[in-house]
Amino acid sequence: MTFDEDAASSPGPRRISPVRQVLTIFGDYWWHVSEPMPTGAIVTALTDLGLKEAAARATLARMARSDLLLAERVGRRTTHRLSPHAQDMVDEEGTWLESFGRGEPRWDGLWSVLAFSIPESERSSRHLARSRLRWLGFAPLYDGVWLSPRDRAAEAMAQLRELGVRDVTAMRATLETSIAGGPQSAWALEDVAGEYRRFAVDIEAAGIPAEPVAAFRERMRVMLGWQAFRMRDTGIPAELLPADWPRMSTRRAWARRYNELGDCAEARMRLLVSEIDADLAALVSRRRMPEDLNT
Repeated sequence: MTFDEDAASSPGPRRISPVRQVLTIFGDYWWHVSEPMPTGAIVTALTDLGLKEAAARATLARMARSDLLLAERVGRRTTHRLSPHAQDMVDEEGTWLESFGRGEPRWDGLWSVLAFSIPESERSSRHLARSRLRWLGFAPLYDGVWLSPRDRAAEAMAQLRELGVRDVTAMRATLETSIAGGPQSAWALEDVAGEYRRFAVDIEAAGIPAEPVAAFRERMRVMLGWQAFRMRDTGIPAELLPADWPRMSTRRAWARRYNELGDCAEARMRLLVSEIDADLAALVSRRRMPEDLNT
């Protein structure tokens, strides 16, 4: 499972996955803490975000069954920590968050191309294959032919083999096509640029709530909004993009607002932990994102 497969498996492109919210809580406020987090604090944080308590607890149970969380019980108190698999996912996502949009990637002029076939009878495999390819930065040029300007053909083939896809061909090559807009048209770039600009306007208009629950909720919304661009804009090189591509300017606006919300949101998370274990509350921290650009 990738960081985004749970969200991708749910109907509606704007649905927020509770699994993603839990992973983000650990990434934003419990970064590389060796002690487990009190279950009650996670559950209340999820209710702050709009889940009912029963749904929050069901999410944690499902994540434990899926090897994303490890549950522990001492007496009547339960705790959860990230599994090694989930920690790897959160670390990888953290690397992306630190770097994406801070500079324009260089391009060697080659495309990674994947051609594969999955029978219609294996719909679940088809869905997972598409989800993983999008996570790796691929988009469909045709049905069964996916491409990326990044050198990720071998990694993509390994992912498809892991899913049991038998008929796969991968290559790195230059491409010529008669499709209007070229191969990069597979990414609907005008739509993505519009989403960037709307997101930047939205986070600016929302302001900074002074109340801790509202700040915690808004910081989660801002973070998940930025994370969504990983599936929409896969870091396409500047040579393939329209002029004035808003990736870098939107990243600056996002990082600034995310950091501004940090103190108040952290206070909310610390309170939730302190209500269960005052000593553990000192371990709550807030992540900061670089606002500068790599030039």
